[in-house]
Amino acid sequence: MVDDPFSGRRVVAFDLETTGLDVRKDRVVQYALIGSDVDGSTITVESLVNPQQHIPSNSSAVHGITDSDVSSAGTFMEHASHISEILDGSVVIGHNIERYDWRLLTSEYMRIGRLPPEPAVMIDTLRLAKRLRIPGRHDLGTLCRTADITLNNAHNAAADAGATLMLLWRWMSRHPREFRRSPEELQAWISAGSGSQNALGPSLDDLEAIPGSGGRLRRDGERIVLAFGKHKARDLLVIANEEPGYIRWLCSPAGPLNQEAIDVVMGLL
Repeated sequence: MVDDPFSGRRVVAFDLETTGLDVRKDRVVQYALIGSDVDGSTITVESLVNPQQHIPSNSSAVHGITDSDVSSAGTFMEHASHISEILDGSVVIGHNIERYDWRLLTSEYMRIGRLPPEPAVMIDTLRLAKRLRIPGRHDLGTLCRTADITLNNAHNAAADAGATLMLLWRWMSRHPREFRRSPEELQAWISAGSGSQNALGPSLDDLEAIPGSGGRLRRDGERIVLAFGKHKARDLLVIANEEPGYIRWLCSPAGPLNQEAIDVVMGLL
């Protein structure tokens, strides 16, 4: 087994159940945060959320959560601070988290006028499955079966989050060479096809910083890449297509850029 690259870090598997699949309009009805804190203590958080709208029957048929189940649960606003407390600065693990869970979570935060949490690293096991060239379908259930992991009560947030974490540990055992990276390098390797430093090329720190970005944006040839946060080492245009809300935040008064850098971003888009 390779040395644990996440040792000494808060590592949290994250999953949502929702009213539907529209990341801009649908709402959270259940969330789970499963993992361990910096000191090795266990993190186990699971809660229903009142979405303040009807849960369609086709969604209830998937996750089993109905309007009556959430009628006395707190609204997202009541849960937001606790979610942020756990996710801020953490290594966050999730299956299809980049395209779905995190985008929907970001919409919930924007809806209540708050910035979303800022993980130190985000590891998407769907992307990782493709990067490791795992054969067959890449849905969570199939991947768990392939890895000899029992997934009971699928589409329950806690069950899915726990299974995702187990899947990552199983792959670490089976593919140790690929995990000889820091969490930041692992995220970059998964998302951009290489670590934050390529043996044949420059590291992020070697790239030219965009003026006004405080080093958060860097120029890599014709591309502009992020050098911080959950999208570290990723192409700005790719992020804009996948998560336009993140770009809006980046260029907003609450974001980390000054006007000079914002003008560069807007000119690129």
